[in-house]
Amino acid sequence: MQDARITKERIRNHFTYGWWKYAVLVVAAILGWNLFYTTTAYRAPKDKRLDLYFVTYGLPETVTDWFSQQVLALFPELEDSMCASISYMDDDNYYGSMQLSTYVGAAEGDIYIITRERFDAFKGMGVFVNLDDAVASGVIDVRGMDVSRGIATTEEGERGLYGIPAEPLYGLMEQFGIDNRDLMLCVMAYSENQHIAIQFVDWMVGEMMAPKPDWLAEQEATKVESSGGQEISDIPSY
Repeated sequence: MQDARITKERIRNHFTYGWWKYAVLVVAAILGWNLFYTTTAYRAPKDKRLDLYFVTYGLPETVTDWFSQQVLALFPELEDSMCASISYMDDDNYYGSMQLSTYVGAAEGDIYIITRERFDAFKGMGVFVNLDDAVASGVIDVRGMDVSRGIATTEEGERGLYGIPAEPLYGLMEQFGIDNRDLMLCVMAYSENQHIAIQFVDWMVGEMMAPKPDWLAEQEATKVESSGGQEISDIPSY
């Protein structure tokens, strides 16, 4: 008759040679629970959330979290808000451009703070909201800004203001290190919260508008002098 007694020696041998089975079981359990949680976790419907995407150099989580918190503080009727960063670098635009196109194609995001280059690529496709009425009515107070850079004509021939230039919003630079000079603020046409998105753009204009920092003005003046009148800046242009 086979000896099936459980002894300390047998237990020790079992775990010596079979420990990996338990490790695999633990990892599988963790992955399974994570998958179950992420697929069943509640996600606020699109008309109860407002998402922002910064198309710049990568932003730290502290910055993106701060903007999400401002959205929820300003609009308590919303259940959720996400602010994310799409890394878009001058020397390697392929991945950032592909990621941006994927998000826009999937109708993700309500507001994009986007490079002028990407704005020019998308502006004729009808993906941005025409902001003429919002500016004319004062819902977006542009405070005397030159918004001509945001005027575009769609493929359907509709001409209007489809982006708010972030050029005067030096608070983005001073507070968060975001070079605002080549960015555009755009509301997405597929957004289910366009009215809230437009109000948040107005808030951002008012909150972030600031004079050009003295150090930047001095730097640009120095660069112009040293380059014989052609302005060059060490700060990357998004």
